[in-house]
Amino acid sequence: MDWASRGESMGASWIVKDEKGKVLEHSRRAFVEVGSLTEVKLQLWLWVLESMRSLKKKKVRFVSSFGDLIEAIEKPSFWPALQFEVGEIKRELQAFEAWELRIGSWNTIRCASFIAQSVRNLGLTQSYVAAGHPKWLDHIYANDRSASGGN
Repeated sequence: MDWASRGESMGASWIVKDEKGKVLEHSRRAFVEVGSLTEVKLQLWLWVLESMRSLKKKKVRFVSSFGDLIEAIEKPSFWPALQFEVGEIKRELQAFEAWELRIGSWNTIRCASFIAQSVRNLGLTQSYVAAGHPKWLDHIYANDRSASGGN
């Protein structure tokens, strides 16, 4: 996500990859008049979970930079201030046959971050879901494929 503490707007995105790392779908959404950072994170998680359900995903690995929420889901007693958010997310996770949460490094989430930043940096406020990766990020995916020896 790309969020300004002024609360004006926020860009968010998700990317679905197959087990080989190929991008199957991606999405961007603009949120307006968002509140606190904790509220923003919850809104984003609920949007992602709803999207995965809508796409009929059954087994999902979620990679996020929100280490606090992931840790709070895995170790709720360590994060009592996030219990409401954890409860909401866990309730939505029940819709999946299998799920896994991971904390992602910048390199892992950079393309999703670039897509999210396009809302505030480029004024691209149209929300959408599309197949594959965004064509304007071809150079990054081409570099990733050549670095990993893929096609």
